[in-house]
Amino acid sequence: MNIGIIGLGLIGGSLGRAISKYTDNKVYGLSLHESTMQKAELCQAIHARLSKENAKELDMLIITLYPRAIEEALDEWVPLLKKGCIVVDCGGTKRGICKKMFEMHEKYPDIIFMGGHPMAGREFSGFSHSQATLFEKSTMLIVPIKTPIEALVTMKEFAQSIGFEGIVITTPEEHDEMISFTSQLAHIVSSSYIKNPLATTHYGFSAGSFRDMTRVARLNPQMWSELMLENRDYLVGQIDNLQENLSAFKKALMDNNCEELEKLLDEGRIAKEQVESLRAKKLQERINNGN
Repeated sequence: MNIGIIGLGLIGGSLGRAISKYTDNKVYGLSLHESTMQKAELCQAIHARLSKENAKELDMLIITLYPRAIEEALDEWVPLLKKGCIVVDCGGTKRGICKKMFEMHEKYPDIIFMGGHPMAGREFSGFSHSQATLFEKSTMLIVPIKTPIEALVTMKEFAQSIGFEGIVITTPEEHDEMISFTSQLAHIVSSSYIKNPLATTHYGFSAGSFRDMTRVARLNPQMWSELMLENRDYLVGQIDNLQENLSAFKKALMDNNCEELEKLLDEGRIAKEQVESLRAKKLQERINNGN
């Protein structure tokens, strides 16, 4: 396939590297920054520069920008694509982008759309931190936009060819609610936790817990602000839930209530074991089903 990638940051750059390393597909890349384009060419993450002239050659277009920029890119590039081209984004929220894709599908019924979100990343951003192995053993979330089953099969095979375990089909609403919990809330907790004044003098007093809790505090503020505001309704609800749980711990401590504190901690332990058991079960089901 001829695959275009708009946006060559961590995700786009890693996609280019992985496609070039593990497949025979040709990668056309585009970044707003000339320095990034040169790096991508030197690293052979792209084989050619994407342009308005060669866009018609694409079999797949992947857009890895911020949510609002993705919508703008759809308006700009979809009219240039050939019939049957697959258009997929990698945005961190889905309701707004997929609404735009449904509108685009009505206008361009010969183009195949699907919302996407690779469940992979690092605490660093930019092409310099991209790597071909970023997607190994991760999943690709897909929101079908009246997508033919044949195109979903193509996407699954493509995803697996660059390291993904497979794809998970979801809806815009389910995606955004789950991501508010599994990703966005985690970044807020990490950012809040590292602001403790003791953090600057913790050296020698921590093992893995501190590093685990603070890893994703090293983020891109501009990108994450946009993602969180796009998803603020779900995210505020997750913060409310967290505050309720923290308040229960605070009350048990202030009341010097050992029995209640043990109960709260044990509930967390049991919840973690249940989550891991369900995860192992789902993984086994996926293996059994060949997904």
